[in-house]
Amino acid sequence: MNKPEIAKGIPFEKWDLDLLVDYVLKFHHRNTRKYGAEIYNLLLDVDSRHHELDKVTDHFRNSIQDLDNHCMKEEQVLYPYIMEMYNAHEAGQHIAPFHCGTIQAPIQMMMMEHDDEMSRHERIAELTNNYKAPEGAEPQYQQVLDRLREFRDWLLEHIWVENEVLFPMALRMERENQ
Repeated sequence: MNKPEIAKGIPFEKWDLDLLVDYVLKFHHRNTRKYGAEIYNLLLDVDSRHHELDKVTDHFRNSIQDLDNHCMKEEQVLYPYIMEMYNAHEAGQHIAPFHCGTIQAPIQMMMMEHDDEMSRHERIAELTNNYKAPEGAEPQYQQVLDRLREFRDWLLEHIWVENEVLFPMALRMERENQ
């Protein structure tokens, strides 16, 4: 996956693992929940007058629900172990293996969920003519489509940071811990 435009100029590859985890948690997870709910409410309002957005609204509702579950799995299971592993590594210590042996399986699951979300957001782009409101539509229509595009762009960064930087870094650290 190529580095998304939104992430260009930010040297994520040079960041320490703990900083990457903090960034994902405090920026992406927090904003996914906050802005996902805001956008969904705006979408419901516009959709009430423009029923051609019904499928978009359904896809986005499913996305924010699935992303919330995805974030909870990372927050409650994967990231706490990664942080323990990082702290032990920094202190020159070893920690017990992950409860299911390795973090490879949960990381693969997270990456599959990322693929599913990107497919869903590609479908939203198709359904909205690449986020372009119909000729003569009210300003709120284009505003909600702009917010959907922005959400997708931040999601791309989130996925890239995890798939291309954070997860490979954590897997390398786990191998070194064994």
